[in-house]
Amino acid sequence: MSAPPPLTWQRELGWNEFFAQAAQPWLAAGPPHEVGRVSNVGRASYQVWTERGPEDARLAGTMHQAAPGRSLPVIGDWVEVERLAEGQVLRIAGVLPRRTTFTRAVQGGLAEQIIAANVDLVFIVTTPDLDFDLSRLGRYVAAVQASGAAPVVLLNKVDLAADPEWHLQQLGQLGPDLPVHAVSAAQAGGLGAVRSYFQPGVTVALIGSSGVGKSTLTNSLLGHEVATTGSVRQSDQQGRHTTTGRTLYRLPGGGLLIDNPGLRDIAVWDVDASSARFEALEELATQCRFRKCTHTTEPGCAVRRAVERGQLSAEVLATYHEVHGLGGRLPRRSKKR
Repeated sequence: MSAPPPLTWQRELGWNEFFAQAAQPWLAAGPPHEVGRVSNVGRASYQVWTERGPEDARLAGTMHQAAPGRSLPVIGDWVEVERLAEGQVLRIAGVLPRRTTFTRAVQGGLAEQIIAANVDLVFIVTTPDLDFDLSRLGRYVAAVQASGAAPVVLLNKVDLAADPEWHLQQLGQLGPDLPVHAVSAAQAGGLGAVRSYFQPGVTVALIGSSGVGKSTLTNSLLGHEVATTGSVRQSDQQGRHTTTGRTLYRLPGGGLLIDNPGLRDIAVWDVDASSARFEALEELATQCRFRKCTHTTEPGCAVRRAVERGQLSAEVLATYHEVHGLGGRLPRRSKKR
């Protein structure tokens, strides 16, 4: 039996037919059109993995004008890039459709924050101490399942627990088919089972509170230190926040890993529920003097008048502006006749 053909650099990074079909029109145009995967997101910069390895990239001017939310690149995205000249920073011209999207609700459930894209598995990391909260872990599991990825729970620091079996039994209540593993990242205990999830092209994300050992786990899986680790305060056993950004790492044996900043809690994004909370605002907007009122400074704005009278929450209006773009042309229902 002949050996399978070697993977291309793209497939090693998670490329498949889903992305190939979406990128076909872009790549068919030829140079300077290329594709890459976002491996790091900064305040105003990006790092993209290409055939040459990690490269710096910036958004094209048209991307700055894109609608908020899904159109902007996030960690794990496959993007369309242009190589304008040798030695120049790559330019991101577009984001390919996402196969899975891991999001959380923010602003009281009115807005969505995308945490990572195109993730296959999510390791939910907890510890057998004050961080252990079955209800919160259940919300993590629900959020992961809603993203399209598969959840796996890791009970870390079991070497420090007097009775880790009790915690494992509790975790079993989160779902009959939910994989649960006891590990000790600092001692490299139980990591064999964890490594088995990493296959070429498979992307895994780590989530969990600060101090549960995500950075230590990242370093152990990679075989060298790339993430800063910190101690846990003895007064309240809360972890010191050591990971400040999301990074996509390639594991030596295949597979990819995203380490996330600590999340104290998470809520599943529900687009229908969010839209329902804006219904009152949109109904009031039909009474504004101007049809294209932005509800900011225009005279005769029924929405701002309702806020002043206490009939509409100022938080709802502020979040509506944030979601749709302050001063933009906001969607409303048409006037009733």
